Amino acid sequence: MLDFDRYFMEFEAETARLAGLAGEADGGHPIPACPGWTLEQLVGHVGRGHRWAAEIVRRRLLEPIPMQEVVVPADPDGRGEWLTAGARMLAGAVRDAGPEQRVWTWQRDRSAGFWLRRMLHDEVVHRFDAEFALGIKGDLAADLAADGVSDLLDIAATLSRPDIGVPSAFLGLAGDGESLLFVATDSGLGSGGEWSVTRGPAGVTWRHGHDRADVTVRGPALQLLLLLNRRLSVQTADVEIVGDRELFAHWWSNSSF
Repeated sequence: MLDFDRYFMEFEAETARLAGLAGEADGGHPIPACPGWTLEQLVGHVGRGHRWAAEIVRRRLLEPIPMQEVVVPADPDGRGEWLTAGARMLAGAVRDAGPEQRVWTWQRDRSAGFWLRRMLHDEVVHRFDAEFALGIKGDLAADLAADGVSDLLDIAATLSRPDIGVPSAFLGLAGDGESLLFVATDSGLGSGGEWSVTRGPAGVTWRHGHDRADVTVRGPALQLLLLLNRRLSVQTADVEIVGDRELFAHWWSNSSF
């Protein structure tokens, strides 16, 4: 994980980037990465998540609450301002409560800080969705992209457990000890840029470090992030795959939200 000052800073920056796109582009522009969505619907999804998480943190809730429907302003300027307002609600709630404050989450990390990190990485991916749709080549700091890979693997570990009790495509990732290794080729990441993953009967487990694996996927952290979030495919991502390619193909096809 990164330190929370960094999460606050990046959350503000990512919201500004997406708000800028929301304010400049046609809200009806389709988002190919999210079939059936328009830019306005993507902004609504992100902003609704901000407000939902902010309410959980603000009220120090230990049980989930329904996610409310929201109305995204039709005016382009209003869309960006609305998105920014929701992000400020969440950041302010986490600051007031403190990142360590115990609240309900859907993962084992039951802290207010979880929501800031999770919503940041959700927004990063959707910012790329919008940029791809608009023909913009986006970028991201390598260490933030690497943290996003860790966040995605945390999701896989949670949603692949047979006892999770909710339908999930990730349930298909439970296995019999098959192993995968993801390696970011960016400089300066150290062991934080290596992820050793095991698929067991109880679901996915992972740790930072370099273990022998049935298949290794190697490339820049951003490429790994977009590949694992299914925004790029094996054919379009700038990665090298060594070993059991079918094992990774099975992972990729069973890791959609």
